[in-house]
Amino acid sequence: MVSRLPSIACLRAAEAVARHRSFSRAAVELNLTQTAISHQIRKLEELLGTELFLRNGRVISLTPQGEDYLADIRPLVVGISHATDRLASGHRDTVLRIGCPGTFLLKCLTPRIGEFIARHPDIEVRLLTLDPYSISDREGSRDFKDLSLIVRYGLGTFPGHDAYKISTERIFPVCSPALLGLNDASVADASLNPAILAQHRVIRATTPLLLRDDWPLWLETAGVPGLAFQSEITCDLLYSCFELAIQGVGMVMGRTPLIDNDIAAGRLIAPFSQSLLSASGYYLTVPYGRGANEPVRLFRDWFLETFDHDEHHQATMAKPKTGA
Repeated sequence: MVSRLPSIACLRAAEAVARHRSFSRAAVELNLTQTAISHQIRKLEELLGTELFLRNGRVISLTPQGEDYLADIRPLVVGISHATDRLASGHRDTVLRIGCPGTFLLKCLTPRIGEFIARHPDIEVRLLTLDPYSISDREGSRDFKDLSLIVRYGLGTFPGHDAYKISTERIFPVCSPALLGLNDASVADASLNPAILAQHRVIRATTPLLLRDDWPLWLETAGVPGLAFQSEITCDLLYSCFELAIQGVGMVMGRTPLIDNDIAAGRLIAPFSQSLLSASGYYLTVPYGRGANEPVRLFRDWFLETFDHDEHHQATMAKPKTGA
């Protein structure tokens, strides 16, 4: 059994190389030379008595032992880094760490968060993209527990958190106006027969964030159950699905509030009148006990005010007619 612990410098170097799969990029991140990084890795491998990395020219990969070891130490290295940064910076109470699913972050939060930063320039904002494939693991990790606020998707039950619903989620097909040959003047009048979907490619999302494929239920609601599409394409991220639709590749099942900005800007349209009301939705959640923190409270109030306003605004200018 190893009688002494590796230095934190060795562990940070190994974690950075494993994440980047590159000695040079790890060196840039840690402000060290590649020689120094190599030295730290060599010291760690000598201490452990096994190789962690395989070097094939410029290609860096992990050995099986390296994969296991780095998976174990990564939460510890990240936790130490965050704890040290908070204490050393002296800004513990003015740092907001916000976790958010990637599509919501890109489509909804980043276009608006500049307003909050301008209003509260003394608050440091750090955004963490939550991976839908490993979110259950992250919830139990130190990295997840360090978050000040978290945007979550679900039914509203989040143990250990106060939850605030952001908006009602409606689900309906959307596409680029160009896909249907519509110009600006005809977009507003688009309310087409759902049977035309048989002539188009559809885009399906396979992200684990969604619990079901909504196309069959929507087709039933639209009066064309079991309709066969011309072709299909699948993506594992909602953001990719929406971008494909914007580029005119096919029709995708849109979800408010994720596509509200794209509809308002004319990048997407809702060509059919039918929509589904979802039981799920996006929530802003705050771990118990953190709501009294002033930056958390300020962000929560701004966030709910912003999205409540946006929801009512989009309801009048972007939402299709309800058919469910």
